[in-house]
Amino acid sequence: MFAISRRRLVLGSAGLLAAGALAQNLLGRAALAAPDAAPTPGNFFAVSRALTGMPLPDPQLAQRLYQALLPRFPQLNPLLDALATLLQRHDVQDGAALQRQLAQHAAPLTQLYHALISGWYLGVIGDADHPECIAFENIVSYQLVHDSLMPPSYCPGEPNFWVRPPQKESNHV
Repeated sequence: MFAISRRRLVLGSAGLLAAGALAQNLLGRAALAAPDAAPTPGNFFAVSRALTGMPLPDPQLAQRLYQALLPRFPQLNPLLDALATLLQRHDVQDGAALQRQLAQHAAPLTQLYHALISGWYLGVIGDADHPECIAFENIVSYQLVHDSLMPPSYCPGEPNFWVRPPQKESNHV
């Protein structure tokens, strides 16, 4: 017959309780960490391509930018449609003319235009009092010059250089 001592019963129960609490905590955090993201509409990519001049902007940055714009612009998708229509009708390369056209429309359309430009080129949206940083190394302004310039930083290497294992030291020091 198998005898269970009081000590084994208490230790086993405590271990089981701790394992259950840990598993519940980890599973709960995993469920909270991966919310279902709203799909990025095609017109968002079309407007982004027109504004950046890049054939395929970074899809991860696009998703972050779109998610950051949703709470700031409750009517985001209709505004994107209106901006896409405006960009199709007018030359995007002539910034001054585009600004004049935007001035004739409602303020939210102009604000969305500025938020998109700021998000893609600076990686920051929002006003000076409430900025939200959504990106750094993969913003458009750095992608355009990535072959010759690195983003400004206090670190000695390119952004995220520390994620790669260091090169082996040579015997010649």
